[in-house]
Amino acid sequence: MWRFVCVKPLAMKKQLIIFDFDGTIANTMAIAVEVFNKVGCEFSLPQMHAGQLAELKQKRIHELMDLAGLSWVQLPMFIKRVREEFKTRREEVKPIEGMEEVIRQLHQQEYRMGILTSNTEENVLHFLEKFDINHFEFIIAPGSIFGKSGALKDILKRYRLKPEQAIMIGDEMRDIKAAHKCKVDMIAVNWGFNASELLEKAKPRFLVQQPCQIVETFGLQLP
Repeated sequence: MWRFVCVKPLAMKKQLIIFDFDGTIANTMAIAVEVFNKVGCEFSLPQMHAGQLAELKQKRIHELMDLAGLSWVQLPMFIKRVREEFKTRREEVKPIEGMEEVIRQLHQQEYRMGILTSNTEENVLHFLEKFDINHFEFIIAPGSIFGKSGALKDILKRYRLKPEQAIMIGDEMRDIKAAHKCKVDMIAVNWGFNASELLEKAKPRFLVQQPCQIVETFGLQLP
């Protein structure tokens, strides 16, 4: 059964909120498919299309790699090229509807926030400044898409926080796994990459359907 935030808000105030970026704050899904296809041509990978998104949302990272025919050896260069190509498309990226208000509300309530992303710091900072929501203390972009748990541990150490004092917000299985590995609470959002059914199996603390439910987790309401 999904753990919706309106049922049981957090009992204690978190000292730090750590957001994922792509699919959580920024709506990058459609552009991601187009970028994947353009870069995929360089690697002789099969083309994806928008109609496959529902199917792709049910897949884990290793399953997506198998489906695309992408090897582990190719992965680092593929990610590098995707990041480069995404930079050329970043002006097209819009916020997830409602997320600007969520970020501003949490900032007004003096929550400390940061971003842990597989995108680049440059792309994320450009987006935040463009939409006037640069209320984050840090943007950390590990070199690997599998580096989030290590980066999360480093964040806790840097801010001298216990795991229970932080919370992570993201849209993918790997976000949940990183949070679990570090014993950090997790809010999974169902409007991003992975489907609700897959997210639920990973057992996040909360699984939310709308951005407004994020602030309800903290006992708040949007204006």
